[in-house]
Formats: sequence, C-alpha cells, structure tokens
Amino acid sequence: MKIVFTMQGDGRDGLTDRRFGRAETFLVYNSETDERQLVANTAVDAAMGAGLKAAESIVALGAVALVTGECGVKALHALHRAGVKVYSTDSTTFADALEDLRQGNLREATSA
Repeated sequence: MKIVFTMQGDGRDGLTDRRFGRAETFLVYNSETDERQLVANTAVDAAMGAGLKAAESIVALGAVALVTGECGVKALHALHRAGVKVYSTDSTTFADALEDLRQGNLREATSA
C-alpha cells in the first residue's frame, strides 16, 4: 500500500515537513515492496488552495494514507472523502515517522 510523507526540500535529507499543502516534496512509500519515490508538490506555490490541490495529488498517486504534521480542514475532508487516512506526526525524519506509523504511535486526524 502507498503511504505519502510530506518532506522538506527535495526530500533527499529525509527530513519531514510539518506543512501539508506547502511541503515541497512528497515521499511515496510502498509498504509492500519498501520502494520509495520522491514527487514534487506542484501545489507548493499556489496563491490559494494549496491544501486542496495537494490533496488531489495525493489521491492521484494512489495513496491510502498520508503522514504529515498538520493538514487543513478542507484538505482533510477531501482526503477522507477519497478514502485516504491522515496521520499527524511530530517526527523530524522519514525513518522516525515510518517507525511511529508501524508501531501505531501516530494519531489519526479526524474531521471535525
């Protein structure tokens, strides 16, 4: 299954980004094959609606889950409508966030 993590910069440092819509890069992790793919967030420079545009990208990537710091309400609703689970993390690295997800230590974001 594909899980997307929000990443800083080009993502190669392995540092997560707490922002969802304004994260520069998405790391698409396939939990079945351990494959990783870095994808630029095309919504990062959007004047408005970056979260919704980023949510569309996450759905188009075929993700079943998103791991990020914070996700706005509109984007969260859009992701939930598409069946994507959203998890909040305070981890600063992809490795730590992935381990927290595997251990069940991340809080699932719910719509208000």
